Amino acid sequence: MNATDVAQRAGAARAYLQIAEESFLLALKSSGPSADAQASAANSVLAGIAASDAICGKALGQRAAGQDHAAAPRMLADVVPDGSRIGRKLGRLLSDKTQAQYGNYCTTAKAENMLKLARELIESMSSTHHIR
Repeated sequence: MNATDVAQRAGAARAYLQIAEESFLLALKSSGPSADAQASAANSVLAGIAASDAICGKALGQRAAGQDHAAAPRMLADVVPDGSRIGRKLGRLLSDKTQAQYGNYCTTAKAENMLKLARELIESMSSTHHIR
C-alpha cells in the first residue's frame, strides 16, 4: 500500500465511524433491538477494518485481504506500537461481523460495544500512528 491507499482507507474508516455514530443515536430511541443498532454495529465493523488497513498499510506496506478474518488481527499484532492491543480489539469486532451484517437486529448495548471498539481503533490510527 502506498500513502494514497493509506489515506483513502483512513478516510473510509472515519466515514464509516460517522455513519455508525449517527445510527447509534437513532438506535437510542428504540426500546429493543433495531435496524439502527444493526446499522451502527455493521458500520463499526467496517470502520475497524478500514482503520486496520490504514495502520498496517503505513507500518507494514500491506493490509490483510481475503476471507480469513483472523489474518487482519494477526497482521496488526506485528505493528509497533500497540499492535497486539488493537489487534485484539479488531478480533472482537470481527467475531461479530457476520451477525452485525447479516443477522437479525442487534441490541443497542451490542452496538455501543462495537462502536467503542471502532472508536479505539480509529483513535490509535490517528493519535498513535499519526494517520490523518
